[in-house]
Amino acid sequence: MATDGREAFERRTLSNLRPDVGVVDTDETCEQSDHCDREQQYRVPWPHIGGDVALCDYHLTRYRKLNPDIWERVRDLEGVEDPDVYAVVGDRFLTVDEVPGEIAVDGEKMCRVGLGVDGHALFDSAEPDDDDGTVRFVTVDRNLEPRDSIEIHRSSAGAFVSWYRSHEGVHELDADARSALHGGDSADV
Repeated sequence: MATDGREAFERRTLSNLRPDVGVVDTDETCEQSDHCDREQQYRVPWPHIGGDVALCDYHLTRYRKLNPDIWERVRDLEGVEDPDVYAVVGDRFLTVDEVPGEIAVDGEKMCRVGLGVDGHALFDSAEPDDDDGTVRFVTVDRNLEPRDSIEIHRSSAGAFVSWYRSHEGVHELDADARSALHGGDSADV
């Protein structure tokens, strides 16, 4: 037999699990990652377990790509502004599969390393410079325009990728990069 206090607790608990959906009216940063510093635009249901998350335009677009069934349910809600208006990809990649495996930057062949939280792809030198032992890392946007570049000694390449993952944030590493970083078959990582 339920008591009034228990019923109130259950109602409160259920309301906490019910997601808040719609346009965000705040100056706070995106809740997707500590690495994203863009403003929240739209709040959507968290795809795994109750609750919700407020996302910037880029991460909202990525959410739409990765959660199409939830996205359609949000679009079908009455009284909620259409989230498609706020989902803008701009010059960013949504998934690592959209990123070419190889590109040329300033005539140098580069291999895909992964997709950063900012939607820019990270590439490294396909053929490191044997004369001075340097490896070049470059981030590019969806138009394959270089954004940032750094040259480091080959022996520090793994440490740089680890640094990039923890400081800049990575949505997903390329399978070959994951294998090289962790050693062995990338399927085991």
